[in-house]
Amino acid sequence: MKYRNTILGFVFIAFCVALFAVSVSAQQKLSFSIVTGGTGGVWYPLGGAIGSVITQKVPGVEATAEATTAAIDNLKLLVANRAGLAWAYDYHVVWANEGKIEALRKKFPLRVVMGFYEQPFHIVTKEGTGIKNLMDLKGKRVSTGAPNSGTEEQADYVLKALGIDWNKEMKREKLGATESVAAMKDGKIDAFFWSGAVPTSSIIDLASTPGLKMVLLPVTGKEAEIIAKAYPGVFHKTKFTKAGYSTLDKDVDAIAITAVLVAMDTFPADKMYQIVSAIFANTTELSAVWKGATKLTPASAVNQMAPEAIKFLHPGSHKYFKEKGAVK
Repeated sequence: MKYRNTILGFVFIAFCVALFAVSVSAQQKLSFSIVTGGTGGVWYPLGGAIGSVITQKVPGVEATAEATTAAIDNLKLLVANRAGLAWAYDYHVVWANEGKIEALRKKFPLRVVMGFYEQPFHIVTKEGTGIKNLMDLKGKRVSTGAPNSGTEEQADYVLKALGIDWNKEMKREKLGATESVAAMKDGKIDAFFWSGAVPTSSIIDLASTPGLKMVLLPVTGKEAEIIAKAYPGVFHKTKFTKAGYSTLDKDVDAIAITAVLVAMDTFPADKMYQIVSAIFANTTELSAVWKGATKLTPASAVNQMAPEAIKFLHPGSHKYFKEKGAVK
C-alpha cells in the first residue's frame, strides 16, 4: 500500500507540473501562455500577434495567446504559474506588490514588461433608453463586464464612487464586450461598461448597426474628480474623439487607465530583454491587429504608466528601456 501511494504521489506531481503553462523542455525551450481577454476585445488578437513575434524572433522561446475573461482572471493565472505573460493595468502591478488586490488575497511580486496604450472606460448606451448621464443608469438593465474582468473591477469603482449599488439599483448583467453588443442589439440591455482600447471592434460593430444610434456617456469633470478621490492612481482624464469612433458627433469626456503587459519577477531577465527588443523591432506585424503599434516607442511605453508602476519594471525590461534612454 505504501508503494502504491508513493507511485500515486509521483503521478500527481507529474500531473501538476504538466498543468503549468510556463515550462522549459529538455532542449531548454521556454514555453508559456500569454493570457489576454475575450475574443471581442483588443487584448486577445494583440496577444496572439505578440506571441507570434516572440516565437518567430526570440530563439528558444515559444508563446501562445489564451483567451480569458481578462485582467483579474489573468492575474490569478499568472501568480498560479499557469501563464508567463499577462495583460493587466498599471495600477494592478502596484496593488499586487502592496497586497491590495482582493482576488489575490496577498502580496505578489508582479513586474511590468511595458506599457502599451491608454485604455478609455466606455460607458455605452443607445438613443431611446432615457439614459443621459451616469446617474440615469439606476433602474436600467446594465452589463458591468465579464466576471473577474478589469471592466467589472473598474465598473465597481465608478459606481461605488458615485454611490450607485449595482445589485440593488440596477438590473445587472455580467457580459463581455461582444456579448454586451449582441444583447444591446437584441434589446436585452440598456447600457454596458467596457474597458478597452480605441477603437474596439465590437464597439464599431454596434455603432454601425442600421437603425441604432450608439451613445458614449460622458464622465464629467465633477464625476471624474469624485472617482479619482475615491480611487487615487487608477484613472486619468481623457476624451473619446471622432478619430477613434467616426460616428461620434463631438468629443466625449472620459476616464482611462493604462494597459500593460506583466510577468512575475522570476521570469528570466535575459529572455525578457529579448522579448521587449523583439516587440519594438516588429511593430509593423503588431499593427495588423492594433493600429496603435505604429506609434509605440520606448518613451511612450514608459511615460504613459503611473510613476508608481514604473518602479516595478522587470529587470529585463528596465535594461532595454535604460539603453534607449527611457528610464535612468
